[in-house]
Amino acid sequence: MAPHPLYASAVEIDITPPVGTGFDGYAARQGNSLGIHDPLLGQLLLLQSGQRKMVLISLDLLGTSLDFTQQVRQGIAEAIEVPVDFTMATCSHTHSGAAGFLPYHPGITSFKDPDLQRLVTRKLVGAAIWAKQLLQPAYLGIDRGSVAGIGLNRNDPEGGLVDQEVIVLRVDNEAGKPIAVMMNFGCHPTVLGYQNLFFSADFPGVARSTLRQIYNETIFLFTNGASGDVSTRFTRRDQSFVEVERMGRLLAGEVLKIMQAIKVQPEVELEARTTALDLKFRPFPSPEDAQIELERFQAELEALKASGSSHGEVRRAITRVEGATGQVLMAKEIAGQSSNSSQMQMLSIGDLGLIGIPGEPFTHTVLDIKEQSPKPLTGVISYANDYQGYFPDALSIEAGSYEALISPYGADVADMLRATATDLLKNE
Repeated sequence: MAPHPLYASAVEIDITPPVGTGFDGYAARQGNSLGIHDPLLGQLLLLQSGQRKMVLISLDLLGTSLDFTQQVRQGIAEAIEVPVDFTMATCSHTHSGAAGFLPYHPGITSFKDPDLQRLVTRKLVGAAIWAKQLLQPAYLGIDRGSVAGIGLNRNDPEGGLVDQEVIVLRVDNEAGKPIAVMMNFGCHPTVLGYQNLFFSADFPGVARSTLRQIYNETIFLFTNGASGDVSTRFTRRDQSFVEVERMGRLLAGEVLKIMQAIKVQPEVELEARTTALDLKFRPFPSPEDAQIELERFQAELEALKASGSSHGEVRRAITRVEGATGQVLMAKEIAGQSSNSSQMQMLSIGDLGLIGIPGEPFTHTVLDIKEQSPKPLTGVISYANDYQGYFPDALSIEAGSYEALISPYGADVADMLRATATDLLKNE
């Protein structure tokens, strides 16, 4: 299909729930929200090339269920005639966002908030209707850069893999001013810890607001990348809002630099595709053996605390206990079940390929997808359309990391995701 002249628009909405709503993100957190430090936002980018329309949504949430995404897709399809396969809903994965959107996972989530889901769905459909009215001739370009100092491999900060690539998509109006900018960068937004009881978009929110001070009419979208085994655990100086500002500005500075180098063009081809995923469960230990392993990790944690070990070592031990606690629940609740079902999505925007993965892929998987992609530039978007937990690789499973313990999947899930993504990109 030949490229057509591009039309584009973007809208930002506030999705902050009432104070008193609970949080997702930390098992150790006690209590619901006490206030709003900075609002939780949603951004919607609408692209049209010829008869094809595409919608990319970014939300300041930990994640959402596929049921929620399908409601949003269907509402947008009915309102502005975007095919459901051409809408992708992504989440930043802030750990200071509202609870109530995730599917149930033992040890991670326990409830849904249908009222809040309906309200945010209505807001997103309304944003799509609004965006349709704002469509204008546009120019689009892409480029990449790299930023250090935000995320490191949270299980092996010295030798573990981390993807520091930042991908930027810029959409300009006819006057050369940016309508919207999407950034894709992989790291857990966990500068703020479990003690925080104020809603916040964490460092991605600061990156957006910093850039808005320079481009005050531009909508900035953050999409997460290789984040399953990457966080701020070993780079943050503390877990304050001051540190959130510093981290966010690191990312904003690199995005600003990339924006200046991008060359835009007026014609772009759009394509999209989804495919079903059958996420097979790993063999679980018996509930008794899972409990024994949990008690062993608890003893190791107490020994580390008593010996005055470093914060990083203690934090890893704490998360291992949390993972083993989740494994005990899984051994009881989903033993005998075979798999979860979900989907993977591919969006093609000119020379840019975007792969939407419904959970938390590890760095090795993401780097392999990028390397094997036939597209000139490929971004992997985590927390896209659904949340099915961590997708560990062989190294994390061998190490008995938190991510491997809390995940119901084995190392073969990473191979399956890699192969499925490559097929989607090659068949584009």
